[in-house]
Amino acid sequence: MEKFLHEICFAGLCKEVAKEEIKGSTDLQAATREEGQADYNIPSALKQVINDSEWYKTLVETMAQGMIASDLNHIIVFVNPALCEMFGYVKEEMLGEDILKFVVEEDREKVIRQTERRYEEKNSSQYEITMRTKLGSSLPVLITGTPIIGHSGKTIGTYAIITDITDRKIAEKEVRDKNAELQDLYNNLLELYEQLGVIISETTRIHGEILLFTSQDCVYCAPAERVLQEVLASYGGKITYRKVDIDEEPDLAEKHDIMSLPTIVIGEDKITSVPDVYRLHSMLFSALVPEEKFRRTRQELDNLIKHSPIAIMTINDEGILTGINPTAELLVGDQRKNVIGKNVFEEEIGKPNPTPETMLKLYKRGLKGEKITIDRLYIKDLDFEKPEPFSILSFKIVPMTDKEGQIAEILVLAEDVTEKALQEEKLARSHRKLEELNEKLVQINKERANFVEITTKGLISPLRSSRELIDQILSGRLGRLGDETIGIMEYLRSNLDDVSKKLMDIFDFSMMEVQGFALKFKVHNVKELVSEALQSVGSTVIDKGFIVFLEIPDDLEVKCDKDQIVKVLNNLISNGIKFTEKDCTIQISAEEWSKDMLKISVKDNGIGIAEEDLDRVFDQYYKVDPNSDGSGLGLTVVKSIVEAHKGKIWAESEGYNKGSTFSFTLPKGDKKLKPE
Repeated sequence: MEKFLHEICFAGLCKEVAKEEIKGSTDLQAATREEGQADYNIPSALKQVINDSEWYKTLVETMAQGMIASDLNHIIVFVNPALCEMFGYVKEEMLGEDILKFVVEEDREKVIRQTERRYEEKNSSQYEITMRTKLGSSLPVLITGTPIIGHSGKTIGTYAIITDITDRKIAEKEVRDKNAELQDLYNNLLELYEQLGVIISETTRIHGEILLFTSQDCVYCAPAERVLQEVLASYGGKITYRKVDIDEEPDLAEKHDIMSLPTIVIGEDKITSVPDVYRLHSMLFSALVPEEKFRRTRQELDNLIKHSPIAIMTINDEGILTGINPTAELLVGDQRKNVIGKNVFEEEIGKPNPTPETMLKLYKRGLKGEKITIDRLYIKDLDFEKPEPFSILSFKIVPMTDKEGQIAEILVLAEDVTEKALQEEKLARSHRKLEELNEKLVQINKERANFVEITTKGLISPLRSSRELIDQILSGRLGRLGDETIGIMEYLRSNLDDVSKKLMDIFDFSMMEVQGFALKFKVHNVKELVSEALQSVGSTVIDKGFIVFLEIPDDLEVKCDKDQIVKVLNNLISNGIKFTEKDCTIQISAEEWSKDMLKISVKDNGIGIAEEDLDRVFDQYYKVDPNSDGSGLGLTVVKSIVEAHKGKIWAESEGYNKGSTFSFTLPKGDKKLKPE
C-alpha cells in the first residue's frame, strides 16, 4: 500500500507536468483548425496511453534537464537520471550528500546566499554557478531554484532545475573575443592612419606622376575622379594629379597600355574602373618617401584589411562606396569591381536597393557624425533551420573627419554573428520553458502536500478507532470472552498494529518529503528518552521474554526534539524485537562520541545483516528480508530525523545470525544548535 501511495503521488506530479506539453499541442491544433470544422476527439487508444501514470513518469524521468531536491540543511533527497548523467554519478552516490559538495568552493557562499534569500522571500530565483563532475571537471550551470512550501505555509526545502550552459558560455566567450578583436582592429586602423599621417607630413616629393585617363563619353570617370580627389585631399593638398583625355593624348595612353576607362596611373601601378580607396591609398603610399618605412606600414595595413574576418567598408559623404574588403563582398552579395563607386542610397533602374533599409538609416546617422555600436543588428528574415550568413550582425560605424573637422567618410565594421545569436535565442527559449515548468512544479508540490495529508490521515483514523474497540473487548467491559475468541482478537489487534505502523511510516516519510522536520530543540536526559520509547513496546518485550539492558550514565543529556528522537528509538528497538527470536537480548547504551556529540546504540542478537546490505538498509523501500511485513520506510525516516539534528547514523553486523547494532549521534546538551 505504501508503495502505491508513493507511486501515485509521483505519477500525479509527472502527469501535471506532461499536461502542459499536451495542452500546448492541443492549442496548436485548435489554432490551425479551419472555421466550422468539427472538434477533434483524441482516439481512445491514444487517450488511454496518455492517461496512464507510468507514461507520465517515464516522461519526467527522461526529461533532458537535471532536477534536484534538498532539505533545509542542503542535504540532497532527490535527483533525476538526467542530473546523474550530467555529473557522472549514480543516484546513490548523490542522495544524502550535502549539495555544496558538488559546487566549486568559490561559488558555495553564493549558493547559500541565494538559498537563504529564496527561503526568506518564498520566491523562485535563477543564477549561474560552476559545479564539479565526478571526474573533477568544471561544469557551468544555470540554477532555477524554488522553495518547497509545506501545507502549513513554512519553507521545508528546495528543488531546482539544473541546466548545462557550457555551450552558452563558449558562445559568450567567442562573442567577447570577437568584440575585442573588432576593437583591436579599429584601434589598429586608427594607429596605422596616424603612422601614415606622420609619413605624409615628412613627404616632399612623389615618385612619378599621378594620371587619370578618361574621355568625354566615359560613364564611370566622374565617380573615379571624385574618389581620387577625396583621397588626395587627405594629404593636405601636397599631392596633385593630371587628367588625361585619351582622344587628345593617344600616345601617352598607349605608353601606359590603357585598355579601359577610367584608369588611374601612379608610378608603375594602375587601377582600372572606379578605384578601391584602400588600394588607392596603398599605391599613393608606395610613391611617398621614406620608402622603407612605408613598405612596412603598407604591408601591415593590407594584411589587416584583406584577411580580417570582419567586413570593412568606407562610404564618403556623398554616399559613394569607396572601399570594401573580401569579407564585405559576402555582406553586400557582390564582387568589389561591381560595387565600388556606386552610391549606396541610390537604386539601379529596374532593381531594388540591395542594402537593407535598416543599414541605410544607420549610414545616414553616421554621415551626420554619430558613432554607432549595435551588438545585434537583424537585417534579414531568419530561417532557424538554415539561416543565411550575415542575417545578424555585430555592427559599428565610425565617422572619419578631414583636416577641417568635416565628416569626409564613415568606416563601417560588421561581423557575422548569426550562429551565435541563434544559439543565444535557443538558450533563452529553453530558460523561459524551464521557468514555466518551475511554476507548475510549485503548484503541483502544494497539491501533493494536501493529497498526502488527507489520504494518510483518512486511513490512520479508522484504524486507531478499531484498535481502541478491540482493547475494550479484550478488557472484558463488553462481556466475558472465551479463550478462542481472545486469541482471535489478539491476532486482529496485532495485525492492526502492524498496519498502523506501516501507515505511520508512510505518513512520516511523505511528510518528511513534503514538509521536512520543524524541530523544537530542548535539552533532555538520554535515559528518560529511552524509557519513554520502551513504554510503547513494553508489552511486546514481556510477551516474547526479551531482556533489555541499559548502559546509560544518569547525567548524559542531548539537545534534540523529544518526539522525533523517541520515534527513532522506538523504531530501532521495534526492529530489534522483530528480527530476533525468543530468549534474546537488546542492549541500549550511550556514551560521549566527540567534543560536541553523544553516541546512542541499540544492539540485538538477532538475524544480523549481510555486509553488502549495511549501507542500503536506510534506502527507501529496501528490506533486508524481502518477505518481511515492514514498509521499507522506517529506517529512511530515522536517518532523516538524525541528520536533521546534525547527527549521523550507521549499522554494524558481523553477518547472518550474529546480531546487529544501530548507532547514531546527537549534539550534547550544552552544544549551541539553532532550531531548523
